[in-house]
Amino acid sequence: MKSIQQRLLTSLLIGLPLLWILTSSFIAWRLWHEINEINDTQITQVARYLIGVAPKEDNDNDDYEQEDSKGKKKRPAKIYNLKSELLSGDLGNAKDDYMGFAIWDKDGRLLMADENGQSFAFLADQHGFVEAHDSAYQRLNPFSKRWRLFYVHDDHDYKHKSQVIAVGQNLDSRQEMIVSAMTVQVLPMLVGLLAFIGLVIWLIRRGFMPLTQISAELEQRQPQDDSPITADVPKEIQPLVTALNILFVKVAETLAREQRFTADASHELRSPLAALKLQADLLEQQLLQLSSIEDDSLLFYHTQKISNGIERATHLVDQLLILAKIEPQQQLPPEQLEKPDWLMLTDIVLSDVNRLAREKHIQLKRTVFCDNPADILPILINPILFKLLIRNLLDNAIRYCPDGSLIELQLDINSIRVIDNGLGVEQQQLARLSERFYRPAGQSQLGSGLGLSIVNRIAELHGLRVEFANRSVPENGFIAMVSNKK
Repeated sequence: MKSIQQRLLTSLLIGLPLLWILTSSFIAWRLWHEINEINDTQITQVARYLIGVAPKEDNDNDDYEQEDSKGKKKRPAKIYNLKSELLSGDLGNAKDDYMGFAIWDKDGRLLMADENGQSFAFLADQHGFVEAHDSAYQRLNPFSKRWRLFYVHDDHDYKHKSQVIAVGQNLDSRQEMIVSAMTVQVLPMLVGLLAFIGLVIWLIRRGFMPLTQISAELEQRQPQDDSPITADVPKEIQPLVTALNILFVKVAETLAREQRFTADASHELRSPLAALKLQADLLEQQLLQLSSIEDDSLLFYHTQKISNGIERATHLVDQLLILAKIEPQQQLPPEQLEKPDWLMLTDIVLSDVNRLAREKHIQLKRTVFCDNPADILPILINPILFKLLIRNLLDNAIRYCPDGSLIELQLDINSIRVIDNGLGVEQQQLARLSERFYRPAGQSQLGSGLGLSIVNRIAELHGLRVEFANRSVPENGFIAMVSNKK
């Protein structure tokens, strides 16, 4: 399931732009429609104005008439050409060909026009706007520019001849004006949308920051830590924080009871086991001294079995107690970590297991593959736990190797290895060696099946990994390696 923060961000980052697109599309459509209506209204107003100011043909006033090539009198058309740079004021992006007009008499003679209007076609039967589907539209638009044309007839004044007035507006210029107007509207909205999205992301992340802080604090918290969470959280999250604080106290109390039980069990179990071991040893000595007892070899065999069973029980209790101490830990406290002196540490461990190795005539060897001992596996460790890790690996090799074997402890830059020349392990059993209480079939050696589990757990606490493998032929044997996870 996605996080609430991710779901909110996804919904808002998709919903807000979609809503903006729909809103902007509606505004653009309405703006386009309204500006077209305004421009059409402007055209009709200009046409109405031209009706009032258009020159009236009067039979009595022919001062300005001239004769054409056929001898007919013809009044010359008045052509207006006013450049925009000659106008004062802020004209913006207005162009000279934005609008045009033309006035004809009823016979089609051009009476008045501007530079653009000279190209307008005289249509005696056209009234109103010329739409694109009209047949006349093609006839009056032989040139490349598209125009929105409006025709009106000045036939209300019976004293004067009827006139035809055409007012046009360049559609390209109109569309440029509409696009400019839409850009003025849309760009600030787009900038506002981006700013709003950024504000939403910042507010959501800021709102979830207390949860992030609580998560980080919980990751660093030790199970036995019962101190309450002190982060400043919103009211909606406060009940959860209160419940967690109560849970911390309960977990710490439970762990404290388990630790007290472990300590008590350690004391109560070791004492009677040690006493039983002592009594079994004394019994063996007495049997050796009393040679007159019949079948004393059978009694001695049984006392040895009792002694071995007590030794195995003692070893099992020790391993269980160690595992009970380290299993609840999620990570090692920083104050328990230090930079190790690997040579001194391994000297101590080799000394501890030396007696057991001599009993089986096994040779122990240490090899350092670094010129500088300080370069050996440069990590911070808990010395007590790491001694236990190396001792368990060596103890496991000593127990399961035949008499007279060679066990080598190798110290390298990125790993520590224990290699023997014993019989090795079946390939299908390698992956299960670190499981609790797992022992390969057919083992006669004393053991609990917990030694390698403890090794694996200690390695995890140090951010390391444990790998088991058989040595390749022709050399037989077993390899246990502790190395970095990278």
